[in-house]
Amino acid sequence: MLNLVLDIETLPCDEKTRDILPEIQPPFRLKTEKQISEWKKKMLPKLKKDQFLFTALNPNYGRIFCIGMFFFDDEKDFYKAISFYGNEEKTLLKEFWQKLKENNYPYVITYNGLGFDLPFIWKRSVILAVEGTKEFNLRRYTTDYNYDIMAVWCNWDVRNAIKLDNLTKILGVESKSGSGADVYDMWQKREYKKIAEYCMQDVFVTYQCYSRMNFLTPIDYSKIDIEYREFF
Repeated sequence: MLNLVLDIETLPCDEKTRDILPEIQPPFRLKTEKQISEWKKKMLPKLKKDQFLFTALNPNYGRIFCIGMFFFDDEKDFYKAISFYGNEEKTLLKEFWQKLKENNYPYVITYNGLGFDLPFIWKRSVILAVEGTKEFNLRRYTTDYNYDIMAVWCNWDVRNAIKLDNLTKILGVESKSGSGADVYDMWQKREYKKIAEYCMQDVFVTYQCYSRMNFLTPIDYSKIDIEYREFF
């Protein structure tokens, strides 16, 4: 069976979308005009900055910059990795859905994909009027439709959820090379390929965790040729 290990990297909203973010209201405890004025001067700029940065985690406003995909079928000795990245989010999504169709909709493996990657992709596709070639089945408490490593590891109890980097250390596989929080900084520095490489490293770490949890022997990452395709 063909499998797909998937990961995405996201950015805060663009400037046009930033204008429609919900207005931040002063705390109810502030009653006088003077108190509210001082709050707007001292606190509001930081709150607005935090609100902007956190849109990277919110598909209603944030955007996808990179989609990393690793297809594998151990029985057929088939391994293929591809990364779509760039500021043309609509094109990225079209390429992603087409790639799923070309590969006959493989079994999807993610880390927190049920809670983040898959609904993020679906919502951004709807917002940008990109019709998907397949409906994601996001049913929980089962691995029949896709395999969310985080959900399986914590038995769908988010109180016991851990970060991917912690799980890699527990399982003794390759550690992550960075953090998703670094993506926006790299984007501001125009280190676009570096973001794509980081995303693919996350994909492979996820693949290693899946292999360990299912008592499989993962292929060496160095043997995989990665196709990088940019869209600007």
